[in-house]
Amino acid sequence: MSHQTFFRLFLMINFVSIAFACKPSINKQLDRLLEDGSVIQTATFCAKHSHQLQDRKEDCDRVTKDAKSEIDTILNRKLDLGIAPVIVPKSQGQEIEEFLKVHTQMGIRYWEIWKSNVILE
Repeated sequence: MSHQTFFRLFLMINFVSIAFACKPSINKQLDRLLEDGSVIQTATFCAKHSHQLQDRKEDCDRVTKDAKSEIDTILNRKLDLGIAPVIVPKSQGQEIEEFLKVHTQMGIRYWEIWKSNVILE
């Protein structure tokens, strides 16, 4: 192995180790979201990493239940408004849409209702 090849390999190994060392573990990321994130963000994270968070199933089930409740609350406003659509802040609506995309069961249940009854502003 030439000196130049060895040096390149050395740099690549260091770069990869630094890249992986800087990212907190999945459990630490979940802990941060449970403390500081929204229920929807946390439930989306749980859905995206469900296989890696098997030991945190209780936490993920709780936030998913809370996310479903939040979506139900928003959609139930439609009943109060009659024919008028529900207006939701764009950032919150985008979080919910991301959640519905990654959480397949919820998406099947809510996607069409959401898109036909909610306006993002």
